[in-house]
Amino acid sequence: MKRNPNLNYACLPMENAYNVRELGGYATKKGSVTNHHQFLRSENLTDITEEDKTFLIEYGLSAIIDLRSREEALIYPNPFRGNEAVNYMNCPLITEDVLDLRAVKEKGFDPGVFYIKLVEYKEMICRIFHFILDNLDGCILFHCQAGKDRTGVLAMILMGLAGVSKEDIIANYEVTHTYLKENVKLRLDDGLEELEFSRPEWIENAYDHILEHYGSFKVYLMAAGLTKKEIKKVRKKLGN
Repeated sequence: MKRNPNLNYACLPMENAYNVRELGGYATKKGSVTNHHQFLRSENLTDITEEDKTFLIEYGLSAIIDLRSREEALIYPNPFRGNEAVNYMNCPLITEDVLDLRAVKEKGFDPGVFYIKLVEYKEMICRIFHFILDNLDGCILFHCQAGKDRTGVLAMILMGLAGVSKEDIIANYEVTHTYLKENVKLRLDDGLEELEFSRPEWIENAYDHILEHYGSFKVYLMAAGLTKKEIKKVRKKLGN
């Protein structure tokens, strides 16, 4: 597999990961395009090869936001944790709703409702954005376990802040299942297969919630505790 870290990829050609994708290359409402080599979204990277790790470093990776619970991060450790070239932070964007998949099956689980709960976990959103502000130089990768739910919500917030259209934000989320279905290790069974999908209405609920309750992604992030100056810096990194 020939890989050039200087190229602008949509989905990075990894040897042992399926859902490592760019936030770069999207048109914004102001007529610009989001920057490549600034933000990557991903699934759990525990099983990536040494060649994959080298490729990501050469691609510009300098910081990682691990959105998983502390338990998940211990069971499936991030391979860059402790790497001197990468700043790593575990920022659990999680609620009790998904800590136990057996409970999910018994109680029922509505991802659309769950995503709104993640959006309203503004204390952690603020912490995540301050980590971004501390790592503006280089490429920041953020991930959860499958790279769909928690990762999808953060991707939506970043893309929304950059002024990417609602349609492109939903499309970025929807394609997640296309990549994940190739990853046998992440497949669910025992009646939980529905959770593998990335249905457009799930992320649309969270997007609409932000606009209906805050009016814009900028105002939402201000409500989470960020200043206008801080938001402007993140926008600049995104390319707007």
